[in-house]
Amino acid sequence: MENINKDLYALVDEIIHELKHNDLPPIPENFRFYFDKLLESKNDTFRHKITSISPRFDEKHHNEFEYERSLNQGTKAVKLILKHGSSVYKDTTLLKKIILNKKDSMIANKNHETLLEVTSSVESVLDRFLISLEKQSTIIKELYGTAASSIKNAKQTSLYNASLGVFNKKYFITLLEKERESCINSSYQSALIAVSLSLETIEVENKKAHANLIRELAGTLSNALRRSDSIAYYGDGIFSILLRHTNDEHAEIAAERFYRLISQSILLEPESTQKHQNILMGIVQIDSCLSAEEILEQSIEAMNSSSFD
Repeated sequence: MENINKDLYALVDEIIHELKHNDLPPIPENFRFYFDKLLESKNDTFRHKITSISPRFDEKHHNEFEYERSLNQGTKAVKLILKHGSSVYKDTTLLKKIILNKKDSMIANKNHETLLEVTSSVESVLDRFLISLEKQSTIIKELYGTAASSIKNAKQTSLYNASLGVFNKKYFITLLEKERESCINSSYQSALIAVSLSLETIEVENKKAHANLIRELAGTLSNALRRSDSIAYYGDGIFSILLRHTNDEHAEIAAERFYRLISQSILLEPESTQKHQNILMGIVQIDSCLSAEEILEQSIEAMNSSSFD
């Protein structure tokens, strides 16, 4: 531990030097970025030791993600309750019809008065049960409506895409706008990369195959990010990646790394051995003269006009 502390203090001195050199305030976000950036230049042994005593992700965002995931799980649970309640109600109604049919048949037979009395008694019980069940069904529907409204409100302020595990477009625009302001107030640069797959070889009606590719791409890109990077799903199969403190040269290096990882991990078909050769990427620097939305659109245009083949 003594050696680790010695190396860590030396790393802290380097971080402070970089912050002063780039005229950046020593706030936690900037300190964390240069910690990760300078850590990449150290030897494997030192990096592994630091990783073993330091959390890999931002706890605040992680907790928010888990909260939103729990909301989605709650919605599914309520849907199941409503589904099962509906099934019980249908089954009970069917049972009543069966008993009524039996009653009609016994009415025609005057020798079964005792059985008819028993059947009438059972029918009375079932009637009371159906009334109670109808009340419960109404309550369940009201609860589901409340939960659905709550989920809708949560999604309007949510941070991430629940199915892909990345930030959503709305929140990402907020991050991008904040980064644009930071670039204006400081001397560093940041870049934005738009990434998607050309899906011309996949039939449009094969929605399942398309959705699987999008999920694979989300996982591959997320695993390739630095802790300071942010990724969001733009829509239409397009992902946006914010590379903080990254100039053109380093953005190109990052794009090549993304391309290499995508090529190695994503196949057109599960049985195919041919790697996907149509990976589209667009790289732009954060322009202080443009809004966050305009920067996003600019990266999409750059992506559509070029490809990694």
